[in-house]
Amino acid sequence: MVKRFPGILFVLFGILSSFDSWRITTLVRPTANFDSVGPDRYLAILSGLMILLGLALALRPPAESGTADWSDLRRWPPADYLIVAAILALFIGAISIIGFSFSCFLFFAVLYRFLGKLSLLRSLSYAALTTVFLYVTFLYFADMSLPVSFLGV
Repeated sequence: MVKRFPGILFVLFGILSSFDSWRITTLVRPTANFDSVGPDRYLAILSGLMILLGLALALRPPAESGTADWSDLRRWPPADYLIVAAILALFIGAISIIGFSFSCFLFFAVLYRFLGKLSLLRSLSYAALTTVFLYVTFLYFADMSLPVSFLGV
């Protein structure tokens, strides 16, 4: 059961997000000026993905005993989750100061380096690719404005 906890937690967050999507659809959409998709439908899509991926994570076969698994929850509190929470808090705080692009790049570079245990060059490369992907997705496909730094970047 303990090894299935991350997947179950992801499913629960997906279900909670689904309720929020429904709330936005029923209470906010009739009086708001959303685009044709809108935040409620984006959230519904993400909620469905969270539920599917959480189920896949929860139902995956257990790792062999000799392999190291980052989601090993035999220790509590899991240090990896606390590290991610701290880095995420710094990311959220940094967005308004240094903008989305640079804070996103730093966030993923740190995650890839320390949790993914990748080399510095590979971590920076993957962080750059992830940041560009998210930037293009949010700005061009989702038509969202992203926070910029005081330098306008």
